[in-house]
Amino acid sequence: MDQISFDDGSVAFKVPPFEFLSAPGFAETRGRLISGKLALYEGNHLFNRLILEEGRFLCYLAALSLHAGQDMAQSSTWLTLGRLQREVTELGVASRNRVEAQVSCLRKYGFLTQQPHASDRRVRLLVPSAALLARDAGILGLLVSGLSDFELSPTGGHKGPLGPDLHRAMRRATLPLLPGLSRIIRRHLLLAPFFAHDCGYMILLLLLRGGQESGDNTISTGYQRLATQTGVSRTHVRRIVEAARDAGLLTTTARGGHDIRLTPAMWHAADRWFADNLSLTDLLLREAGMQAQSAEAA
Repeated sequence: MDQISFDDGSVAFKVPPFEFLSAPGFAETRGRLISGKLALYEGNHLFNRLILEEGRFLCYLAALSLHAGQDMAQSSTWLTLGRLQREVTELGVASRNRVEAQVSCLRKYGFLTQQPHASDRRVRLLVPSAALLARDAGILGLLVSGLSDFELSPTGGHKGPLGPDLHRAMRRATLPLLPGLSRIIRRHLLLAPFFAHDCGYMILLLLLRGGQESGDNTISTGYQRLATQTGVSRTHVRRIVEAARDAGLLTTTARGGHDIRLTPAMWHAADRWFADNLSLTDLLLREAGMQAQSAEAA
């Protein structure tokens, strides 16, 4: 279960998640990942909606990966709306109409632009904004920095955001693994109360940070405060927290979400999620390195 094979059965994690889980210092690394992700996303409600909710997340990731792999001399590689729709619908997580709606939303808020191709102005290319690329490089950089805490991955002691070349190489390596990424998300069914809803992942991170800081897994927050932090309604937050309670991830003992206690099941599920993230990032880093070596040899 911890070693996941992707579609062709030939690509698997080089370092299985259980090796990260059992490594000394995993909890400290997980804490830094939680804090680092919140530092990048907290307060920006538009970016919050890009992480997780599977269909949107994979659409956004596919756009970044297709953009990184473009060869302007080969029209089959161009990032157009049609190509993005084909890639995402093949994953079975969103319809063509939903992909078009997501692109419209990303364009509306300046995360994507649509520009005519220089040599064929009938072709409209999708172009990620500098802000979207920088935010994605920051998230990948957090994970690569997390890998450097262990002697399991060839990070070279990397710390901080990724440089443009490494970021592009890792996103090129992401494209063929998108079907596997969809399966990775789905194997964390216990976290579905968070992953399946707007800003649910942000609420998960906020609860985990609160549990860490309290020392006893009790968070003295409230539905309204979580709603303000994530940009959704109090009712939306309450429904997510209640679904997580019903799944055994937390308990509530006061009205309004003012006394939430995380259960061991929550931490076990979160640890498995972050271990999968580290294993996937290790794989992308290795694949990016192999691509660089092949380019140099050529």
